[in-house]
Amino acid sequence: MGRMMLAFATGLTLVAVAGLQGPAGTGHAGKAFRFNEVAKGVYHAVGTGALAVVGNGTVIVNDDEVVLVDDHVSPAAASVLLDELKAITDKPVRTVINTHFHFDHAHGNQIFGREVAIIGHEFTREMLLGGKSLKMPLYTGYVDGLPRQIDDLKKRVAAEPDPAKKAMLQTQLQVTENNRASQAELKATPPNVTLKTSMTLHRGDREIQIRFLGRAHTAGDVVVFLPRERIVITGDMMTTGLSNMSDAYVNEWPATLDEVKKLDFVTVLPGHGEAFTDRTKIDNYQAYLRDVWTEVGRLKAQGVSAEDAAMRADMTKHKANFPTIQGPGVPLIAVNQIYALLNQTGAR
Repeated sequence: MGRMMLAFATGLTLVAVAGLQGPAGTGHAGKAFRFNEVAKGVYHAVGTGALAVVGNGTVIVNDDEVVLVDDHVSPAAASVLLDELKAITDKPVRTVINTHFHFDHAHGNQIFGREVAIIGHEFTREMLLGGKSLKMPLYTGYVDGLPRQIDDLKKRVAAEPDPAKKAMLQTQLQVTENNRASQAELKATPPNVTLKTSMTLHRGDREIQIRFLGRAHTAGDVVVFLPRERIVITGDMMTTGLSNMSDAYVNEWPATLDEVKKLDFVTVLPGHGEAFTDRTKIDNYQAYLRDVWTEVGRLKAQGVSAEDAAMRADMTKHKANFPTIQGPGVPLIAVNQIYALLNQTGAR
């Protein structure tokens, strides 16, 4: 009987310990995030590369609690973020805002309890509800690519003679393997509070405006505007490079950015890349969007297939502002979306 009781107690202990463990894939060396303070209590959370984070987040520390804008690529990334936040504040996260539904900005939602308000546009909830977002080409392509990345990194690690380079590749391999483990536990979790046009949060003397200004990177992008601090948090509506267009309304995006430019901001906290104050970055991206719409539309009107258009569309005139452009070509996932939008509008 004594042995049975000991075994039972041991089993309970193991269950309890398992229940306290965080999500899979949280292992990493060093800090996973840089918290760049851009105003008092406002931090741009950017990944260091020690853990798969992918998108940026923003941490807004208020009198009694924290508002988090975007919670990254996985339950693991969100869990580590909360842990590393302890170096900044001991205040709890009580509100999360999703700028849009994409996996690199909203797939940490599941780690938060029911007491946390997760706010997003109605469309963001629609896409995350029931796992609809998990079937979109952007996410399936990302997840399906992880095993290939792991196999490639294993081969490179085995073949690399330089110890320093080998160690760097080994770190990349571990990060990718951890990300794959965390993605396997993913449960798309929708916002539990939604808006259609705007919402304002008042946290002490801090005003946090959440605004839908039009379709752009997705059909449900919101920006978060802090009027006193003159900061706008844009998600992937505005990054420091070229945002993906897999779910974008490319023809409407420039006009939506015009609405963003009407806000009285000084600093932009983008969904990817570092914070910036140069408004010409927005002008440059609007010009790119207009030109890619025109160029791809021209090829479609000539009867060119989406696959050929993706190879032929020439955006090199924008190379000075977007150095990732090395020659003609636009991602096929973007061309497919533009072709679909042109079909909807009756263009050929």
